[in-house]
Amino acid sequence: MTAIIRKDLLVFFGSPLATVTLAVFVFIAGFAFTAQVASLTPASLPEASMRGMTYFLALLLLFLCPLVTMRSFADEVRLQTMELLRTAPISETRLVFGKFLAAWFFAALMILTTVEFPLIMWLFGTPELAPLLTNYLGLLLLVAAFIAVGVFMSSLVRSPMLAALLSFATLLLLWFVGAYKAPWAEQVSIIQHLDSFSLGVLDLGDTAYYVLVTAGFLFLTIRLQEMRR
Repeated sequence: MTAIIRKDLLVFFGSPLATVTLAVFVFIAGFAFTAQVASLTPASLPEASMRGMTYFLALLLLFLCPLVTMRSFADEVRLQTMELLRTAPISETRLVFGKFLAAWFFAALMILTTVEFPLIMWLFGTPELAPLLTNYLGLLLLVAAFIAVGVFMSSLVRSPMLAALLSFATLLLLWFVGAYKAPWAEQVSIIQHLDSFSLGVLDLGDTAYYVLVTAGFLFLTIRLQEMRR
């Protein structure tokens, strides 16, 4: 599995698309944070928080994560290297987890490029530490779910672009399903479960939701690879 992670990370960092994705994320996130800081008033400085930025970063990652995962399996099929992986002495579980962790590490790197934002917030006000930590934990769990969906979609098709479109469409559906205002819809909505993290609360139910979504899509990917083998 380590070899799969290393290989995919080398492909990520060697790809112009990955460089552009990372650069776009850093630029847009930095621009949005600068605008937020500029809008702060003396009355709001003591309560400066990352809550607004957390939701903005989540929305930005919704668009970018499909670009990170679209080549996970689809590119292997397109380049005819999938058969080599299937005949290698590695189980489908390790293969899928290797692909998932490589993409998640790259997405986590994008999130970690924003760690200077909380430090800047300390210069302007006195934000509480717990919400800052849970905001980042929530984003990492949210991104894990995004990546699991993207890896599954990439395993379904041969075209990386089609995989990205399917991933984006699925994530968009999970994002806006909560607009129906029905109890079941709010439970299914992938963004609704970020609320507790943004408030500094570590809710076991919301944590379990992201873990189950991630595990569920990874399980489907593993089963699909086993069927194809």
